[in-house]
Amino acid sequence: MKKVAVLACLLGLLGAIPAQAAELKDVFGREVPVGKGRPTLVLYANRGSREELRQHAYSFIYDLRAERPIVLIHVDLRDVPGLFKGMARGEIKKSHRESIEHMKNIFRQHGESPPSSELEESLFMVADSKGEPHQSMGLKKGFDRVVAQVLSPSGQEVARGPFPESARRLGESMASNSEDLSTFRIVDMSR
Repeated sequence: MKKVAVLACLLGLLGAIPAQAAELKDVFGREVPVGKGRPTLVLYANRGSREELRQHAYSFIYDLRAERPIVLIHVDLRDVPGLFKGMARGEIKKSHRESIEHMKNIFRQHGESPPSSELEESLFMVADSKGEPHQSMGLKKGFDRVVAQVLSPSGQEVARGPFPESARRLGESMASNSEDLSTFRIVDMSR
């Protein structure tokens, strides 16, 4: 009977994961592991918010390193003409590689050895031609502000807000959510 109850709970949790997360692939064709045991920081950006994202995101992600988040950057391509969407995807791939190198440098600047493979496995950039994720967040075509969202390890929204203004609150909600998960694991393991 306990096994049936556990299976029912697991099925309920799987049903609660957003459908979008289950099928999401990045610009390299990799599945984005949202809702698979690690918290997620989702950043919604476009061409107009690129510099703002670069100025603040790296240090924020470094500050969250203890939480080991998945970092998902949705890039809205609605304002890119159709003929140039392929080039834009190429630019996003290039930006991904540059971002990994920049994060490695930040670790080195702090006297730490960069977790190279973990960085690769944690950063995902998705090119959104139709902007559906952005629309679901209330962002209209050509928006000028980065918006961030924190998802729990199970994929449920914990917090959202304009970035970087709400960075402190977003970081706190990710940390408190991870602490809750750790407590749950400790209790669960002691049985």
